[in-house]
Formats: sequence, C-alpha cells, structure tokens
Amino acid sequence: MKMLNCPIDDSTLADSKLGDQPSMKCPECDGSWISFEALESLEDKHFREDMVKGQRRYGEHAVDHACPHCGGQMTRFRYRGYNVELEACPSDAGFWLDQGEDSLIKNVMKKRVSNLSRSGSAQKDWARFRRGGGRSFIDKIKDLFSG
Repeated sequence: MKMLNCPIDDSTLADSKLGDQPSMKCPECDGSWISFEALESLEDKHFREDMVKGQRRYGEHAVDHACPHCGGQMTRFRYRGYNVELEACPSDAGFWLDQGEDSLIKNVMKKRVSNLSRSGSAQKDWARFRRGGGRSFIDKIKDLFSG
C-alpha cells in the first residue's frame, strides 16, 4: 500500500489488518483506512451468496476531512442504515473508520445476516402455514400462538 496520512491528525498510517483484510491504522487516533475492495471482501465473508446486501450509504453528507487516498473532501454516511457513521473517499477508493468503528461494522454484518436469515425463515414458515392443507383458518391461527 502507498503511504497515507491520517485525515484527523495527519500522522503517517501504518500497515495493519481488519479481520483478514489489509488496512492502514493511525498510531495516534487509532482510526483505520480500508479500501473499497477490502470492505467488500469482509462483507462477502459474512454474507451468504444468496443474500442481497442492499444499499451501503444512507444520509450522506460532506465533512471537513480530506481523503487520505486522493485528497478530496470525504463524505460521511450511515453504514447500511445502522447507527454507525463512516467517511468515504469521493472516488470510492476506500473508507475511514474512527476508533472502534471496525468492531461496530462487524457487529452490523452479523446482525444483518441474522435478520436476513430470520426473515427468510419467517417467509418459509408463512408459506407452509398458508398451504396448511384442509385445516380451518382458526386452527392455523391457534397453531401460531401455541407453539
């Protein structure tokens, strides 16, 4: 990776890892720079192939930080609609994560996988319920609440 400086305190970033992906870490503020491809790879590792990842950026707005990669003005957004805000390179080269946001992103990924799995399971259960054979609608409702 090329030498980059921290957008917060201008310290030289050091090579690091986020999960098994290359990143760069600030020795002063403990923030991290991760490439677009590295974040994609982390998500691919956590999400099943059949899962739709959906939109990554919500509520995007400009911030005063210059991108460590291109020097352009970064934008801040809520990651996948959760209460985790990241900064993005204007040319989509990567993302700046403040201290601790790497753990928050991993938790979001786990939560999304759990929610998407639960949603798929509920859809299958509902389809089975609707096909419930010759039983009455009232019997099917009783089954929902009895077990």
